[in-house]
Amino acid sequence: MSSYGSAAAVLRDTAEILRPPRRLTVPEAAEQYVYLDVPGGYSGWWSNELPHYMMEPAECLTAREYEAVIFVGPAQSGKTQMLVDNWVAHTATCDPADQMVVQTAQDTARDFSRRRIDRLITHSPDLRDKALPGHADNTYDKTWRNGAILSIGWPSKNQLAGRAIGRMALTDYDRMPEDVGGEGSPFELAKKRTTTFLSRGMTMAESSPSRPVLDPRWRPSTPHEAPPSRGILGLYNTGDRRMLYGRCPECGEYFAPAPGPEAVWIPDEGTIDDRAQGAGLICTECGAVIGQERERDFKRSARWLREGQHITPAGEVYGEPRTNRRASFWMAGWFAAFASWEGIVYAYLTAEDTYQRTGDEEALKNAHNVDMAAPYIPRAQLAERGGSEWLEERREPLERYVVPDEAAFVTAAVDVQGGEIPRFIVEVYAHGAGHEQWPIDRREIRQSDRQGPDGDPAPIDPAGHPEDWDVLTREVVEATYRTSDPETEIRPRLVAVDSGGEAGVTERAYDWWRRLRRAGQQNRVVLVKGASQRTAPRLRKSYPDSTGRKDRGAGSRGDVPVWSLNTDQLKDAVWSSLQRPEPGPGYLHIPEWLGGWWLDELLAERRTEKGWQQVRKRNEALDLSVYNRAAAIILGAEKVDWSNPPPWANRDTSPDVVSRDRRRQDQAEQQRPRHPRGRRTRMRMR
Repeated sequence: MSSYGSAAAVLRDTAEILRPPRRLTVPEAAEQYVYLDVPGGYSGWWSNELPHYMMEPAECLTAREYEAVIFVGPAQSGKTQMLVDNWVAHTATCDPADQMVVQTAQDTARDFSRRRIDRLITHSPDLRDKALPGHADNTYDKTWRNGAILSIGWPSKNQLAGRAIGRMALTDYDRMPEDVGGEGSPFELAKKRTTTFLSRGMTMAESSPSRPVLDPRWRPSTPHEAPPSRGILGLYNTGDRRMLYGRCPECGEYFAPAPGPEAVWIPDEGTIDDRAQGAGLICTECGAVIGQERERDFKRSARWLREGQHITPAGEVYGEPRTNRRASFWMAGWFAAFASWEGIVYAYLTAEDTYQRTGDEEALKNAHNVDMAAPYIPRAQLAERGGSEWLEERREPLERYVVPDEAAFVTAAVDVQGGEIPRFIVEVYAHGAGHEQWPIDRREIRQSDRQGPDGDPAPIDPAGHPEDWDVLTREVVEATYRTSDPETEIRPRLVAVDSGGEAGVTERAYDWWRRLRRAGQQNRVVLVKGASQRTAPRLRKSYPDSTGRKDRGAGSRGDVPVWSLNTDQLKDAVWSSLQRPEPGPGYLHIPEWLGGWWLDELLAERRTEKGWQQVRKRNEALDLSVYNRAAAIILGAEKVDWSNPPPWANRDTSPDVVSRDRRRQDQAEQQRPRHPRGRRTRMRMR
């Protein structure tokens, strides 16, 4: 027997199926159809006014140029209400389609269904009218009169595989398993279910970040980049990377506060209550502290910017935005409409106090992840992070190109780079007693002495042009560096040059060293390469010989010495020099003129059970530090009696110390044109 009570009911349901979609966005539909009645909380129609920052992410849910929306945000931000509940309401009232909400587990799916979806339907008249009663309404499935089905599931192989569903919403994503039954991540499995719907398919994932950072020493390469992670932050990085900017009431500039405690100024004195009440947000443009009396205005000024975009004080957006099929958003907790700065700081300070008393970091992790939407790096890994903050603090106002008075000699190191931009990267160190070191120069050599087609110097080509290596002789081997005595300069005692790389580099390096030998400068340069085995000696000198070997084309004839380096052992020594707390033996000084990029390169590798493993693309500073240390060891610096140093390690007797006048004479001699000598003939008398 039919369950319909009348022909009018049949006509109503049939009309619901045939009705075309209403052209409303998710935020527009929410204000028109969603009524909230939270026990002990808000009761009334939904308004986009307070969590206005959620409008843009929600509007992207129905934008057909996007296949996914990814949102990273704190608790008390309205993200679940807008991106899940209100999207469900939009689907039911405006644009019918099968939809699935994926919760973290079966019990949380049941709770979500009863506390949120059932209440949403019960208190919103239009949704209540759209929902079919009886067997069509159960805990995990809701059927609308238009025939669309809302499923509420959890990340299991059975739930996320099988039939096609056009709209998938994954909530609290970082609390889901990374891999579902060996089939892949929940996001990728969910996205596959929307594939057949083409541009009408949409996958949404939202969460506060809680997955570990894969590289504790990571530093962003672009302003909006998130740390490497397998969770919601990893998904965010795959999208167009939008971040919220707020307007500073002092300078008028917009800025994006960091999603972490470093974004706020907190008084040092007082109780936790006092300090939380006195905290303020730091403007990264002018340094002003924005007090809590201006908190509401700052939050109201929030604007989303994609990676590559900028904004003027007048609110005009310019720049080339990152384009992507995924709209990704990262909202710092300082913008949350339903959480105060005082409350966030209070939770953080309380968690910090708990850690200091008990060593328990769980509350600290929660304060970072949930309140601030920031990733958390355990305190034990901060040292592994390379002590970035500490290294920044130990920068010194040292002058570039100047050898400190405490240094005894100078070495230089050269890394050979190929690829699209071939170049020599040079780093020069001054050395004192006990391996105390000062970087005094870092530069790239990109131009050769050859003339290019346009008349300008041709680019350096270490693999293709033997004569390009002679630039190193002039620019590095024969270079001099200033001292505190304006009339005295010092040249490098030894230059260590990488002899490996792309095809042709090794052969060119050997030929260059042979030319140095003919000029009597072979003792000023050593060729180095990394040893092939971890158990190799720290340094080993050999004379490669490929004569008669058809499989070797390096041009080695057993006449060129090459030093093999156990880079793991030498990198351990570099790392140890960074741990020294005070200047002295074994200390690596960090000059202010070297930027943060240099620290990134220096900390680009992590020590693992398999040795040092590269985790960032650029690691030249670390390699060059290894080569400079190797050069000092080859010279015998470790065996020097510094109470009676040899002449080369004594500034008063070193042959590498030259006067400025002599250096100028040498340069003038080198620049003097040399004419080829003709064959001499005897004059004949007639």
